[in-house]
Amino acid sequence: MSKRYVVLGLSLVLALALAVPALGGPSNLIASASKSVKKTAETALKTAKQAKKQANTANKTANEALEAAKNSQTSADGAAASAKKAQESADKAQTTANGAKTTADQAKTLAEKAEANANTKVRGVYYQFGSSSAEDTETTKNVSAFCEGEDESTGGGWAFNGSTNVTVTASTPTFYGDGWFVTAKAISGTPTWSIQANTVCTEK
Repeated sequence: MSKRYVVLGLSLVLALALAVPALGGPSNLIASASKSVKKTAETALKTAKQAKKQANTANKTANEALEAAKNSQTSADGAAASAKKAQESADKAQTTANGAKTTADQAKTLAEKAEANANTKVRGVYYQFGSSSAEDTETTKNVSAFCEGEDESTGGGWAFNGSTNVTVTASTPTFYGDGWFVTAKAISGTPTWSIQANTVCTEK
């Protein structure tokens, strides 16, 4: 019975020594382990916060880069659209220039044909004249100049002889286009004068 109490007492003293380091027992292993785990957790938390901060910074940088890329793409699209419009304008200008050249070539061809046709029809040019009767005092005088045969008149004119105190009231092709007709009259008084008509004729 006494041995049992002795063993029980020794067990109690040993338990107290383990629980209380001041009694000479070893330090508390559970408390030390808990403190180490807490320190590790705090270090891990600090590292995680730093990693999160770095991740936020990297995310911000990535967003800025993405925005810059979008702006660059927008600028590139705008430049491409401008280039396309410029190309379209250049193509239209080229088409217009080609059309103008074609028209000019056609006009040149027509002019050459007209010139060849005119050269075929008009073989020569000469002048015809006609004068009023005499340098007398008639108030109004009429005179004509006619081309020969079937030749045609291409223009005409007139000239005074004697007094110039007269005026021309008509200077026109003849009715059939084969000569030139002129009418003149004295402005005042009874001057002595005559008038001459002339016409340019083309041979057929």
